[in-house]
Amino acid sequence: MKYIDSLLKFIFKNNKPFNIIFDASTLVENINLEARGGIYNVAYNILRQFSKNNHYKTILLVPSGTVFSNENKIESFLSSFPIMTISEFKECKFQKKIEIHINKIRETNNVFIIFDRLLKIYKNLFMISTIRKRIEIINNIGLFISPVYDIPEVIKNYSWIKSFHILYDCTPVLKNIPSHVPPDPQHWYAKMLQGLNKETYYFCISECTKKDFLELFPDQLDKNKLFVTPIASSSNFVVNSDTFVLKNILYKYGVTQNSDDCYIFSLCSFEPRKNLIFTIKCFIKFIKKHGIDNMYFYLGGGHFDQYISQFNHEMAEFSDYQDKIIRLGYVDDEDVNILYSNSLFFVYLSQYEGFAMPPLEAMQAGTPVICSNNSSLPEVVGDAAITIDCDSEEQCIKAFEDLYFNEDLRKHYIEKGLERAKLFSWEKTFDLMSKIIFDVITH
Repeated sequence: MKYIDSLLKFIFKNNKPFNIIFDASTLVENINLEARGGIYNVAYNILRQFSKNNHYKTILLVPSGTVFSNENKIESFLSSFPIMTISEFKECKFQKKIEIHINKIRETNNVFIIFDRLLKIYKNLFMISTIRKRIEIINNIGLFISPVYDIPEVIKNYSWIKSFHILYDCTPVLKNIPSHVPPDPQHWYAKMLQGLNKETYYFCISECTKKDFLELFPDQLDKNKLFVTPIASSSNFVVNSDTFVLKNILYKYGVTQNSDDCYIFSLCSFEPRKNLIFTIKCFIKFIKKHGIDNMYFYLGGGHFDQYISQFNHEMAEFSDYQDKIIRLGYVDDEDVNILYSNSLFFVYLSQYEGFAMPPLEAMQAGTPVICSNNSSLPEVVGDAAITIDCDSEEQCIKAFEDLYFNEDLRKHYIEKGLERAKLFSWEKTFDLMSKIIFDVITH
């Protein structure tokens, strides 16, 4: 952190803050949603890091008509920033129009054309006088950061503003990965792909993300402008084995657990890519093979309508074990940690991840992890988890057996996981981003 601070002080003359615009649209749009998702959390945590650093003055780009009521902590946080809208950027076109009219006057001797252009110049001067403060702000902005959406065209018109965009994953365009993203050209992901360009700088949340984007879109991207900046989980995830708290939380979700019961936990949305049907089948075969009657599989997370019917249909053949599969549904943020911590182990056999957040959270909460060995998962867990082929029933059941029957092995992965989790933090993400920003604006 000291290194980053010294660099930033070097950049900012007289210790004046560096003005940036942060696109807060996704935060505003999802303020009142119960389940906000991973991208929302990335945007929120990165904005929090910028807000803590007095070397930056952050202005939020928000949708037109945004009004914060300060009814919750998110709104209170967002309302602490100055805000602007895209329409205010567009109004600054008046300055450019004046230059066009002046050039037209120089090109003609026609009195009527000159008179018409002069009238238009006066009109634009009047408009500029009403938004002079905003123009002054824009002229002093050096950086635009978008955590989700494509860089707006109007921002690209200001050549002195360096634009940074965060890239998450290539799930919707990978042919071998089932995707839940609709092929709607108006969907934000489709627009983001259309806007990929060689002028924008990109923060990639993993090496996997960088590699996939460069392989899929080599002609649209400059490989020298893609930077890997691993993200992090919340600092709220800690070891907490309080069984009394666990009992109350389970009761909240309609679950009663006996003192000699145990469970494994999975937290993800019900969609094909997460591979839940396969994972549950392996679990049932595991407990059936060993005659285990006091073990349950708790499933946390929302579902996609087009997948839930398939899920229910395939689970019907295991009707004798339906009481062992407990669907908790959406789990409140404050309850997730205790469910991780008290789980015998955590299972995450996703077919593809841009960044594997749930395994990182589980390790941080002191839970042994079994996860896939594909995409970004090895980057996140390293050797601190049991990694297997996501479609190998043999490997999955073997991993279940290893952790269920070997307490020493569970302790080994708990210790390794806690150490591994320390490598990731939002402070480290921010420091890395700041160093990249420094390199860009000083070259």
